[in-house]
Amino acid sequence: MTPAGNAPLAELDAAEVRTLAGLGLWGAFDGKAAEALRLFEALGRLRPAAAFPRIGAAQALLASGRAGEAVRSLEAALAAHPDDDDVRALLGLALRVARRGAHERRVLAPLLEGVDMRDTSAARLAHRLAALAPDARP
Repeated sequence: MTPAGNAPLAELDAAEVRTLAGLGLWGAFDGKAAEALRLFEALGRLRPAAAFPRIGAAQALLASGRAGEAVRSLEAALAAHPDDDDVRALLGLALRVARRGAHERRVLAPLLEGVDMRDTSAARLAHRLAALAPDARP
């Protein structure tokens, strides 16, 4: 085991990973998008099966004006996690920013048509995007 403070990424516990993800999100929207993107790429290597590193990376990409790259990252995440509403909603947002409205509507449809009328942050985002004019950017 390595001394505290020098643990390699593979030895991080869930709380430490959550802390790093939170810092990455904060940085993405506080002018440090490039650093946040590198952090989420490292977290993706640490947790390759998880969706959160791609979600975080996509938010950093969106914050730096790289919507097309965010779309590609989130499309890959949705392919790996087809039932993840958060990935689906953020992909809808990225598609809106990238001005790909027709694809956005197809991606968001499962969140908009739920019989159970979900009240989740992903469903609320999907409904807000659907209420915008087709060419409006959030």
